[in-house]
Amino acid sequence: MPTNFTCLFRPVLICCLFLWALPRVQSQGASNAGLTSKQTDKLYELVDENAIFREGHTGFSLYDVASSQRLYDYNADRLFVPASNVKLLTFYVANRVLGNRAPAVFYQTYQDHYEMWGTGYPLTLHPQFLTEDLLTPWLRSLGKPFTLHYPGGKDALPRYGAGWSWDDYNGTYVYERSTLPLFGNRLYVEKQEVEGTGQTVIFSSPPSALNQLRPVADQKQRIFRQEYGNVFDVRPDYLPNSYPLQRPMVLSPYWMVEELKAAAPGLDATPGFKPIPPRRELNTFEVTLPDTVYRRFLQQSDNYLAEQILLLSAAQRYGRPDEELIIDYARDTLLPALGITNIRWVDGSGLSRYNLLTPRQLTRLVMALDQEVGRERLTQLLPEGGTSGTLKRRFDGASQPYVWAKTGTLSGVTCVSGLLKTKKGRWLAFSFMHNNYVGGSRGYYEEMEKTLGWCYERL
Repeated sequence: MPTNFTCLFRPVLICCLFLWALPRVQSQGASNAGLTSKQTDKLYELVDENAIFREGHTGFSLYDVASSQRLYDYNADRLFVPASNVKLLTFYVANRVLGNRAPAVFYQTYQDHYEMWGTGYPLTLHPQFLTEDLLTPWLRSLGKPFTLHYPGGKDALPRYGAGWSWDDYNGTYVYERSTLPLFGNRLYVEKQEVEGTGQTVIFSSPPSALNQLRPVADQKQRIFRQEYGNVFDVRPDYLPNSYPLQRPMVLSPYWMVEELKAAAPGLDATPGFKPIPPRRELNTFEVTLPDTVYRRFLQQSDNYLAEQILLLSAAQRYGRPDEELIIDYARDTLLPALGITNIRWVDGSGLSRYNLLTPRQLTRLVMALDQEVGRERLTQLLPEGGTSGTLKRRFDGASQPYVWAKTGTLSGVTCVSGLLKTKKGRWLAFSFMHNNYVGGSRGYYEEMEKTLGWCYERL
């Protein structure tokens, strides 16, 4: 009787042990070739068993870049809202479609004037790219009147992307999109020192910017505007400590053209509303797109530049700044070649919560960028831990920089994806994605720094 009982009990015991071990095996994935069992166990402790990470929804993917070998993963095939990690997709597409050349404007030439349509070119009179703006000098050189067309109706570009929060218009991170953007589509006020004089002057863009500021002593918000107006109510104690002041403005064709003429006296410009003709009927003024543009939208996570660069990529490929067209092309043609399928991608900046990607897809994207862009250039463009951009105060615990990555943040969302160089000189691609948590991101960054710091020291 005892013998028979033991025989019956043994399969049940083995089955229970198997089921107990299954979540651990699944979370680490495919025996994690390339790591020792001790290294795997340590990553399990740092990631899978992390008490902070368990408060929300966490995913992690780690690859060896040289071999493209998967080292460790946790929920790596689950979909997450990536926030500004989407900018890695935008950069990948822009690098493939644009490189460092871009159409600044499409136009038709007539005997006594020009007709023009926008491409999304973002630098025209942009206050932070005045020396890189090549379109304004070209417009000055024409010597004829010109009409800037803003197509309406079904051809109009929506001011916001799909899934953006409508009430972010008063913030510093949501700028309206435009086929013909001017001044970075923003109010910009800066205090500048006059070299050698010890004096300061106020620089404003567009020219009417200072007239848009109205002192209001008793309001709760430091600065506020109505959704469809360009007058900013400013508390008196705000400006002295707030340079440069940047706020999104409401765009209209008439307002933009008048401001263009005020900023560039002598231009004879009028607004128009004709649909954009087929590409074969258009001339193109092509310009250089410098790396300073890519660097700013990746390091500073500039949403305006990301959106406009995606529009610019569409204009280059299809002759019209249509974001949906270029996203469809990337999703159907470019990304499947990298093994990236079944994603949801709707904007260039990551402001939308409709976007969905997995940690493994982002690590594959990072490795593709490393190969196609070149590691030296890529690490110069991405934020560097402890040094630049959105990582200036993150991942700074080593004697030298070891993380180059794009961050992404929304309420309840923190994501970091990029490259890591270990102390032994080994390059790793990683993606950490956290969704659906309550509270701030500080604890998540602290735990990610522990994990990636351990990878730096031990792998």
